[in-house]
Amino acid sequence: MFSPAFYIESFQNTKKVLTNQIFKDATLNKAAHAYIDAQTKFALMLADNAVELAKYSVESLSKVMFPKNGESAAPYKVEPKQ
Repeated sequence: MFSPAFYIESFQNTKKVLTNQIFKDATLNKAAHAYIDAQTKFALMLADNAVELAKYSVESLSKVMFPKNGESAAPYKVEPKQ
């Protein structure tokens, strides 16, 4: 299955190919590629953080909704009323 990184890399590589066609000057082309590389790192970081946050949210919600045997559903201790 394709990951978010695959789509980010594909899009950024397409931008690099277009940059090679537009900027024929080596200095401008190098600067454009450096800018695209910085965008790629930032986009990959955002995607990784979003995936990790989604995993954490689903795991936390599933622990509350479907507790395992002997595991408390609540993140705190509940004392029974006497």
